[in-house]
Amino acid sequence: MAMHSEQKKDKEVYIVRGFLKTLRLKGRVKPQENPDVRVALCQPNAGWPAVAGVEVREHYNDEILGKLDSQGQRLWKFWWKVREKVEQIRPDALSQIHAFVQLKKRNLLKQKRLNSIIKGIAKEIVDFVVNGSENGHSNIIIVPDWEERHFGDFMGYPLMEKYVKRVTIRKGFYGMFTANANASIVGVSITNLRKIIEEKNQKAQKYNRMDLDELWLLIAAPHDNAFNAMHGFPEQINFGHTEIMEACQRTPFDRIFFWSGPPHEWYRKIWPKEP
Repeated sequence: MAMHSEQKKDKEVYIVRGFLKTLRLKGRVKPQENPDVRVALCQPNAGWPAVAGVEVREHYNDEILGKLDSQGQRLWKFWWKVREKVEQIRPDALSQIHAFVQLKKRNLLKQKRLNSIIKGIAKEIVDFVVNGSENGHSNIIIVPDWEERHFGDFMGYPLMEKYVKRVTIRKGFYGMFTANANASIVGVSITNLRKIIEEKNQKAQKYNRMDLDELWLLIAAPHDNAFNAMHGFPEQINFGHTEIMEACQRTPFDRIFFWSGPPHEWYRKIWPKEP
């Protein structure tokens, strides 16, 4: 739990530093609680406060409010850990083998403890790629350069039978194991954005602002994976929508921002509304 909390704080500091860079501001950024981050700005005389407390709320494209993570983020974390395990155990014979694993996402999302199957499914995938083919008698799988081979029968591999629909194998310059743990970009939901602001409004009522000049809410899409990436342009989002403005009018935050990290880098100040 302590490690998870430390990682969360590191992520919040990382997000705020990226946001300040987009604003072309410099400052000392320190983690804290309620709000998440304390920023001492170096340019307090240019319309910015000397000290701001920043509450960070990460935005997910496929978010279902009320859950700790988006469903896509949960799958992405799962596959990242599987791939790490695969890299630990795969033999040198697979140094030039690229395997694309098409996951049965619905089955995986029904599994409440995804971490419990990481080691087992990684072991099965490696064993299948090495042995579960027409050249299964050989310790080295033979794939003609640039030609793909497709597999959908995983008898004898119970975890793959349950959670994998298809495996595509080809030979290339280097080995890589990838999967369909991705998400389509669905943009920003106005209703979700309102609910996020309202949720943070309520939480911020209890914050100690004694040593802060301003309190900010930063809704962030840092673009470090497929589920918190914004590929659209800010003009496509109606941040001034009545539904959002009604939530902002009741806010204890002095400023509310939405930020998209590099490479699609931009920000919008939601509140106070620009004239």
